[in-house]
Amino acid sequence: MSIRTRGALLVAAFLSLAASPLAAQKVAFVNSQRILQEMPARAQAEAQMRTALESLQARQQVMVDSLNGFIAAFERDSAGLSQQDKVARFTALQAYDARYRDTLEVLETESQQAQAAAMQPLFDQIRVALDDIRAADNYTMILDLSREGSPVVAFDRNLDISDRVLTRIRATAAPARPGAAPTQRPPGQTPAATPPAQRPAPQGPVSQPTGVRRP
Repeated sequence: MSIRTRGALLVAAFLSLAASPLAAQKVAFVNSQRILQEMPARAQAEAQMRTALESLQARQQVMVDSLNGFIAAFERDSAGLSQQDKVARFTALQAYDARYRDTLEVLETESQQAQAAAMQPLFDQIRVALDDIRAADNYTMILDLSREGSPVVAFDRNLDISDRVLTRIRATAAPARPGAAPTQRPPGQTPAATPPAQRPAPQGPVSQPTGVRRP
């Protein structure tokens, strides 16, 4: 088959698909962000997430306070220490700082897990409602208008079924299942973590400790 013939067949196939009756494809739209904001279980999920994050921030603050205390003690005592003691104290500070940075990474992971655990039941409810409505009304597809990069620029407002989805969720809503809360550790206890090859600069909602200068 020549290249020209093959190209002609591809064009014919494309035109055939383009000519298929659009009316046969039943399409609907939703605004998932609006649905998520108005769901009955939203407040409970946010409260659960807030509780988990406050616990993580408290653990982080304990380490920040301890590290700042060690730094202040080192700077206060530095003038009266021998060079050997200065090096030993500084080495201990570096070790604690490394543990602190590793702990920040662990806390960040636990924070993401806590948020996912709190919100996943809501996403599951939306998915079930969408699947039920699509199957019941024989929709070919349901598009999310709030999704970033959505190709939809204009549409018939009568095709927006967000209200129907919310009504269905409210009718079938059960208490959101508890998410897996992060494991509680005694204040100041540092979780075991494998030091990364390159540690990022500490990030978090609390103030970072000041640095120390090498003796």
